[in-house]
Amino acid sequence: MKRNFKNHAVVGVCALGLIGLNSCQVDDAYDLDKEIDKTITVGGDLTVPGSSTDNMMLKDLLEIEEGSAVQADNNGNYMLKQGGGENSNDIEIPEVTIETAGGFTGVEIDGVSNNTGGSMDIPATNVAIEQNIALDINSDGVTSVLKKPVYVNTSCVNTSVVIKLKKTGTSNITAKLSDFEVVFPEFMTIETSATDWEVTEGRILTLKSGEGQSFSDDVKIPINITKIDFEKAGAEYIFKDDVKDNNVIKLNGDIALKGNISLNGSMNSGASASIKIDIESNEITVEEVSAVVDPEIDITIDPIEVAELPDFLNDEEAAIELTDPRLFFTVTNPSPIPVTFGATLIPMKTGAVMNSVDIEGIEIPANCENYVICIHQNANVDADIVADSKVIVEDLHNLITKIPELIEVENVEVTVPETPVTVQANKNYKMSTAYEINTPLMFSEGTNIVYTETMDGWGSDLEDIEFNEIEATMSVNNQLPLGVKLSAVAVDNAGNVLNNVVVNIDMDIKAGATSDVKFTVTTTDGSMKGLDGLKLTVTATGSGETSGVCLNENQYIKITDLKLKLKGGITMEL
Repeated sequence: MKRNFKNHAVVGVCALGLIGLNSCQVDDAYDLDKEIDKTITVGGDLTVPGSSTDNMMLKDLLEIEEGSAVQADNNGNYMLKQGGGENSNDIEIPEVTIETAGGFTGVEIDGVSNNTGGSMDIPATNVAIEQNIALDINSDGVTSVLKKPVYVNTSCVNTSVVIKLKKTGTSNITAKLSDFEVVFPEFMTIETSATDWEVTEGRILTLKSGEGQSFSDDVKIPINITKIDFEKAGAEYIFKDDVKDNNVIKLNGDIALKGNISLNGSMNSGASASIKIDIESNEITVEEVSAVVDPEIDITIDPIEVAELPDFLNDEEAAIELTDPRLFFTVTNPSPIPVTFGATLIPMKTGAVMNSVDIEGIEIPANCENYVICIHQNANVDADIVADSKVIVEDLHNLITKIPELIEVENVEVTVPETPVTVQANKNYKMSTAYEINTPLMFSEGTNIVYTETMDGWGSDLEDIEFNEIEATMSVNNQLPLGVKLSAVAVDNAGNVLNNVVVNIDMDIKAGATSDVKFTVTTTDGSMKGLDGLKLTVTATGSGETSGVCLNENQYIKITDLKLKLKGGITMEL
């Protein structure tokens, strides 16, 4: 509007000058370079006929530059938009091993012996087995990430049930297993790769052949402990709050041996044969955990910089009350651990005291990619928000009452639920976060946008003209969702205020309304010499009625029936 107004004012004054010149007849024979008083006065009130402007579109009035923090979207709505960088954070699940060396106590079973003083044949002698291998494992140094396990899926290397035929003296003894099984505790699940053996009910190692299995040397039956269930008796996890990474896994119970071993052959005097059954194992490696976990998750978010603001939002006196400020987080969390975080947002602006805002309960789901969270203020105007989740923060507007230069994100607190999740051990999950301010310029009550503009350059048009008063009247149709008030002072070509020139403007135009406007420019000493233009201060205000209407580049102001009147005539130097 400032350009149109300036052009009308200058054109009006020039038009009045032409009227004055055309009202005088000058003889060509006169030499106007001679010392002749060439000052003329045209008396009475002089009026320029009424005129109108085209719709003055908001996009032309604001002149938003490319790269500005304020840009129009595809629908022409103005958005305060500022992107930020991406941060990566690791969720680490450390390695967990259960030390098992020495944790099994095998059994010794008497067999046969020869004390006759000579060699002898040993007829088939059956030894019934019904004994237990004691299990007593205490493995400490377990990570504090693991708080309360439900179960762990595991694997073993070089773990076997070992059946040894122990011989002393000279003998030729063989043994035969029949109807044999090894029953592990209920909290264990096992598997075997031995072709002659199978696992039933998940924990019973059973000899498959009904004819039995003969042996004269040690028998090793490879097993793999695949699961330990901490919800069943015998498996215990001791979590130590006071010491980091020194928790204990305790496994206690019996491994039952059931079946028959038959011995036969021959032996010399003093020889004997016995049976020892044991479990050989060094460690159990935990591959997967179902547990309540507490990993160290350090979410870091770089400061949000707000740069390249247009002048109408950057004035020191501007106060912004946005209807629905919006902050978007885009998160990728490949881990199976849902995360909840909170933080303090601290706006910073040179020379301004700003209010921080706390955000809480921001939930990041497990196994998500490019998950968009919108933190905003007003649930009544969120229909256009495209996000996977929305979080209401009622005082979010405090961040941009004075639009900051920087928003610091501090006091980030991260929690995970006290419910079991299943995670891979010895693995890093990389979480990434990116943020964006993307807020529609919808202004509520409390908004006070102050913008100043100088309309100058009139001096060359007015230097030969004297007048006492200009009066302008017009009808202004304001289709912006902001009320507009205007004040002004007169300035010379150096920008200095002319104290002898008074600008009186009666301009208070409501949003979406048409108002008649009048202003006058008068002089207190009869001269407007030096007048080069007006310094305008435009104050735009929000209201409850238009708080849900976004500034749009196609909104406009239109002036009709603009009339300029020079009261009391003009004096010109020919």
